[in-house]
Amino acid sequence: SIIIVTRNRAEDLRLTLDAMRALHIPDGCDAELLVVDNGSTDHTPEVVKNSGITAIPVRYIVESKPGLSHGRNRGIAESKGQIILFTDDDVRPPAGWLAGMCEPILDGKADAVAGGVKIAPDLLRPWMTPMHRSWLASSEWLERGKPQSMVGANMVFSRDVLAKVPGFDTELGAGALGSGEESLFSSQLLAAGCRIADRLDLCMEHHFQSSRLTRASWLDAAVKLGISHAYRGHHWEHWGCRFGRSKVMLAALKLSTWRSKYLKSVPQEGCSEQELKLVYHCAMVRHHFQERSKTRKYEKHGLVKRAFA
Repeated sequence: SIIIVTRNRAEDLRLTLDAMRALHIPDGCDAELLVVDNGSTDHTPEVVKNSGITAIPVRYIVESKPGLSHGRNRGIAESKGQIILFTDDDVRPPAGWLAGMCEPILDGKADAVAGGVKIAPDLLRPWMTPMHRSWLASSEWLERGKPQSMVGANMVFSRDVLAKVPGFDTELGAGALGSGEESLFSSQLLAAGCRIADRLDLCMEHHFQSSRLTRASWLDAAVKLGISHAYRGHHWEHWGCRFGRSKVMLAALKLSTWRSKYLKSVPQEGCSEQELKLVYHCAMVRHHFQERSKTRKYEKHGLVKRAFA
């Protein structure tokens, strides 16, 4: 089962579905494509209806609860396949993606597979560092041979793993705290003893919207990453009280001092790596200070979220 979660990106989705028509479907492979609409108000339904994909059935599903993780979990619940493949609504897959990503699982060598993601050439910029590219979902940071995480634009796992790790944390990801849902899911798989292989050679080409390159978008991403990391740190990793009020104030002071010293002009596109790290750290310590009084939602490195009355 191939699952794409989308929201109000009909034209991006159209190009992705156009590319999906070229996928090689191996003989005897009973595949399906699920498009989970997470509250679109544009013409997404028409794009799915007119996708022109005939090699495999295409199913359109509406998930009204906002958030990427809600959409992913709905896709899992609706899917029929023994192997679940996730990708995004703004990618171009190689023709051999489906067969290649499933191979390590079918051969019994893995329970999940981290695939490659590369940024579309027209969206690359000379000022980008490896950190910038990783924040845009590039997989270049993943360790070959034994990846510790998967990138949401190209991740695959056996349905069997859901008996141990039932899904994505709905408080993480786009539409919620902002990021980190596939990272936590990957860590939970490893904690459960699952094997993650890599097929980084099978690269999705990522055609994200150019607005993600603006300074405002970078700063927003840094804040969301910091908040999401603090949530994970408190609830899953069980951090102690490492960030008191003085640490929160110090983080804000460091950011302010750096900006007054180094930020002589404000670029419309891009953001320095140092500023992003400071913004991330400031958001992380502030949110952890707020979060640390809350009851933890997981056992330390737990696989299932606690249910509260």
